Amino acid sequence: MKKKIRTSNKTIAVIGEGITEKYYLNSLSDFIRVNIVPKLPKHTSMAQLEKSIKECTVLGYDSVYVLIDMDNKKEGKNRFDYYKLKNKYNQTTKNKCYIEFFENERCIEMWFLYHFKCTTKEYRESNDIVRELNTLCGYDKTEKFFIKSGGLHDFLCDHGGNFEKALRNANKSMISKEKDGRNCTYSEMHKFFKSVPRK
Repeated sequence: MKKKIRTSNKTIAVIGEGITEKYYLNSLSDFIRVNIVPKLPKHTSMAQLEKSIKECTVLGYDSVYVLIDMDNKKEGKNRFDYYKLKNKYNQTTKNKCYIEFFENERCIEMWFLYHFKCTTKEYRESNDIVRELNTLCGYDKTEKFFIKSGGLHDFLCDHGGNFEKALRNANKSMISKEKDGRNCTYSEMHKFFKSVPRK
């Protein structure tokens, strides 16, 4: 998924890996000072992500932000292909376009969970986080739910979650990850929101 963000004379493209990112980013339109135009790629392979990055650099975006779920990039070819792509583009400038990756381990639902609690628990599967969110606020990872929710950002905040708490918890997750050498249970979304202007 690719979103176009305009801030004054600058444009930012946000590329995500699936419909959850699509609906979440759309739900932020009243929250961040941007104009979002959604576009969903046919699939989310590393080849497709690289194609989307290249398209954005050619189209003249000032920045490209790539939101990454780490749940299927832990081993084997998927891991190799992801780190090859990340090492090629992360925090680089191509055609005057700055590119940066932001990871969620296991998935973007980790960021959602940080709206409610801080945890370093290792989740074996993304569905474990989804089930915990369902217990906390009634979250469901289906397009039907995303449409019915009235916007994921508002849904999380209206059901006991707190955005500022999520920022703090995500930051803590990265501090403890670096301190403990963990490779699980973290989100870099607080860095993403530092990069995108908020209302």
